[in-house]
Parts: sequence; structure tokens; C-alpha cells
Amino acid sequence: MKNIIETIAKAERGLLGTWVKIPSLETVELLGHAGFDFVVIDMEHAPHTLETAYKLVFAAQAAGLAALVRLPDCSGSTIQPLLDGGADGLLVPRVTSLEDAESVTRKMVFSPAGERGLGTTSRAGRWGLGEMSDYLDRGDNQCLRMVQLEDWKNLEMAAEYAALENVNGIFIGHGDLMLSSGKPSADPEVRALTKQVLDVTRRAGIVSGAAAGTPEEAKLYLEMGFSLVMVSNDATIFGSAAREAVRRAAPPAIT
Repeated sequence: MKNIIETIAKAERGLLGTWVKIPSLETVELLGHAGFDFVVIDMEHAPHTLETAYKLVFAAQAAGLAALVRLPDCSGSTIQPLLDGGADGLLVPRVTSLEDAESVTRKMVFSPAGERGLGTTSRAGRWGLGEMSDYLDRGDNQCLRMVQLEDWKNLEMAAEYAALENVNGIFIGHGDLMLSSGKPSADPEVRALTKQVLDVTRRAGIVSGAAAGTPEEAKLYLEMGFSLVMVSNDATIFGSAAREAVRRAAPPAIT
């Protein structure tokens, strides 16, 4: 388990990550050996169960990766076991109001600031062998609580989200932003909005994140100064390499 907040603060550049769609421990380990800094286990768009996500978090951290999880819902019954399982942070998709953001992030921190229940006999609590103070500090100060803003209105409200007590990261959902606005991430207006949100996170002293469609776009976001940048996903990486191997090795089709 990593203190991802501290890792980001000490890094010379933003961290590079990818999405985990395939429920395979070996694939996650490979991503660590390939040089990624972190992964986001995607429970929103992939069929990961809580048990699978728990094992993928374990595999990622064993491979030296920070392990985040994108939530499938905002229930405490989903959030609690992921944090008890040692996830380094949670990404909340489809956030459409300040009230939503405040409600879900309260479930990620302990009382009095939040509603998370104690679970010291979990992996996050070192199975009851760790110090209570360390467990509480990790839960409140070392885990990432990142809201994903995916439409123009809410991205323009980034400063208000950044001011919420329990939010310590904002992630720009360029894919759904493109669907709702009709503008790709390279559009000048979208680039200006992206820079605006990045500036908000810097002033607030919180983590910034974005997903790139290509390695070149990921490099751009890193150069802009984003804390966390996503590029591709395990399924696409594997599929592209497999297709290219077939293309280069297979003889022409017999007609």
C-alpha cells in the first residue's frame, strides 16, 4: 500500500497509469513490469466483482503499482470493503452535483469528518496488527478521493468541487465530455477548459487527473503538469499487440 498523495508530491513528473478491464492478476503484474506507475481497476465499465477488485489491488501493489478503483456505485457497502482491502484511492464517476460529491466522499473518511466505519482487522489495518493511529492516518490523509467531472457545467464548477472538505482530487472525463458537448479533447475550447480545471487543482493543492486517447495526448497532459494521466487500457494494449503480431507474421490470404 502506497501513500499516493505523498508519491505524487515527490514525483518529478505526473504519474502514468492505465485502466484494468481484464480480471487477471498476471495482466496487472505485467503492467507493473512494463513501467506504469499506477492502475485504475475499472468497476464501472468492466465486470469486476468486489472480490476480484480486492485481488487486483493486491496484485498491483505487489508489482509496485499504486492501485486505484473506479467505483460502480456510491454505496457504503461498495466503498468500505475496497478501502478495507487496501486500495490507494477511489475514483467516483458520473458526479453531477456538489451534493453527490460531498455525500460519497464522506463515506471514505472516518468520523467526525465522515461516515466510514472502523475495520482494523482488515488488510488496510494490517489484519489488526498495525497501530490504530496509522490506520486512521492512512484512511483520512493518504488515500485519494477523486471525483470525475464529465460535463461542461460541472467542469466549470471545478473550484467549488475543489473546496469540498473531503475531495482531494478532480479527474476530467474527456470521453463523456465529448459526447455531451460534441467537442473532442483537442478542440481549443476543451483544451482551455482542461487548463482551467488544472489551474483550479493547483491553487487548491489537490490532485489533478485526465485520461488520454493516445500516448501523444498523454505526453501533452504530463507536460501540462497533471498529477495522474491515464493512457489506454489492458485489453486494448493486448489486443493491439496481438493484431499487429498477426499482421506482421501471417502470410497473405489464399484466394
